[in-house]
Amino acid sequence: MLNTNHRTRRRDTLLALLGLSGILSACLILTATVVGVALREDANHVSFTISELYEMGAPNAWWLMILFTAYHALVIPLAVGLHRGLPKARFDWLGPVLLGTAGLLGIPLGAYARCDPGCFGATTFRGQLHGVLVLITVPLIFGAMFAIWYRVRPHNNWRKYARYTFATAVIGLGFGLAMTPFVQGPYAGLLERINVSILLQWYVVSGIMVIGLSRRNE
Repeated sequence: MLNTNHRTRRRDTLLALLGLSGILSACLILTATVVGVALREDANHVSFTISELYEMGAPNAWWLMILFTAYHALVIPLAVGLHRGLPKARFDWLGPVLLGTAGLLGIPLGAYARCDPGCFGATTFRGQLHGVLVLITVPLIFGAMFAIWYRVRPHNNWRKYARYTFATAVIGLGFGLAMTPFVQGPYAGLLERINVSILLQWYVVSGIMVIGLSRRNE
């Protein structure tokens, strides 16, 4: 009996750590964005995109790359935590796999695939890879949200989280599509930050939820 309780406590602690990764992920990218702009006289949060903070030749890029890489990497344990904590269902692996794949592809996005100066009209391999990875990872995240919504929606105790996840996916996807014509405009940075914030708040809320699930079994 003691051994069983000990194993349960270890599993609960692991689930809490997996949930914490979602919160830390959001904190890291927020820190990188705010401090990255503060350290550059030519940068601002309105017209300067997040990718431009660590573009080829950017000052302070090395430590920003570490933070951005860690931000993406921490999405993977969050995906694991969601899979462990959410109710089981057919194809219940789909949402976490999509989310984890987005985090995995984000690692080279942060650690290697830096965009060319200005982040538009890429001519180098790194710059082109940056654009490709962004175009892949963002739909994966929204796909993960829809899959997770579908997984939990039949369960009465999860309806609030299901509606919240569905609304986040619809709003984020809709806003992302609406801002497409303005990605090279004077408000590109602000629009991107709003869209990223929609994703980040879902990471935080989902992480808190996973941590809460770990405490229910104590």
